[in-house]
Amino acid sequence: MRHFSLAMIAALIACRVLSAQQPQQAPANSGFDPSKDPLDALLVQWEQKMKGVETLKANLVRTKVDNTFKTTEVFEGQAQYMKPNFASLELKMRGQSTRFEKYISSGTYLYEYNQGTKELRYHELPPPKPGQVADDSFLSFLFGMKADEAKRRYDIKFMGAGQDQNYYYIEIAPRSSADKADFETAQLALSKGTLLPRLLRFKAPNGDVIQWDIPSIESGARLNRQDFEKPQVPFGWKQVRVARQDAGFDPQTNVPPRVVRPQK
Repeated sequence: MRHFSLAMIAALIACRVLSAQQPQQAPANSGFDPSKDPLDALLVQWEQKMKGVETLKANLVRTKVDNTFKTTEVFEGQAQYMKPNFASLELKMRGQSTRFEKYISSGTYLYEYNQGTKELRYHELPPPKPGQVADDSFLSFLFGMKADEAKRRYDIKFMGAGQDQNYYYIEIAPRSSADKADFETAQLALSKGTLLPRLLRFKAPNGDVIQWDIPSIESGARLNRQDFEKPQVPFGWKQVRVARQDAGFDPQTNVPPRVVRPQK
């Protein structure tokens, strides 16, 4: 389940840097001032945009460059999101379509299709904080952070501001040691017309580079809630519940961490 949260961030809207449910006044001396800072103003626009999003569907291509083995693999597929906390991600390897990755969030459980063991594993997600989606799941990246908090938590800046008529280019770097364990840097391209993501590139602490190309993303797509609530168990597979440990992630027991990462 390595890098799953970052996968969903990219697939569904990018990262928590640009996600929020409601605009909120920044605390005093926060350095957040939309009236003077174009980046702060963009983050507020993003908040307003996301307030009206009920569903999303995105086609995407994930390219991973392995820094250790100098290999490249490409997966293609689709991600879906439905308010308040339903999401799915399904990818197939280019040139080898029998190899796939699939995850579904019902809001209460994260379902992981493990192809190697033919198991549909489901992990209980931590309960949400008041007024939020589940804080410790990948959905907190999408809707759990205010614009001013994002500026406090991350080092965010424009890349080549004003040089492209179609896209905003943004660079994000983590400040805390916990976030630095997830990614080293990220670059995001947002459509100026829709404020939806077109491309997202992560550099992992081990030097691996994961790029998500999003050729199409649709807000307001017609989705079926039952597809998230009752995932299908493939013939010959078994369904396995994984015990929950809120304290963190033990790789020996496959208990989900604060941030779940995609499989290698």
